[in-house]
Amino acid sequence: MLAARFHQLRDRTLAEVDRFRAEPVKLSFFKDGALDPDRPAREIEAILRADAGRDASVSGGTDRDWRSRVSSQRSELHVDRAKYPDIAFKRGDKVKALARPGEPWFEVLSVDDRSEPRLILTMGEA
Repeated sequence: MLAARFHQLRDRTLAEVDRFRAEPVKLSFFKDGALDPDRPAREIEAILRADAGRDASVSGGTDRDWRSRVSSQRSELHVDRAKYPDIAFKRGDKVKALARPGEPWFEVLSVDDRSEPRLILTMGEA
């Protein structure tokens, strides 16, 4: 595969952004609700964006006339694919924020692997 001309500049830019914004996280991989022995836990550095808790409709819709509400906290983890090309995430895997007070856990709800430079995980509280 031939890289586009901008890939080298893009990779250097991402590395520089990560130098200031990335934080250590522990990745724990699961299969059928138990730790996956084929994918051992590991620690990496990635950008964790945790939103403040907010009310959300149980149905996920935007209708303001909700019959039920839940307090949810959606977060994202942005992983540099060039730095960690061998990592593959699945729904149900967990991420521990090692540098945050209380070292909170997050559960992977979805994985966006369409972005070329980064894997983007949407996560909820675990």
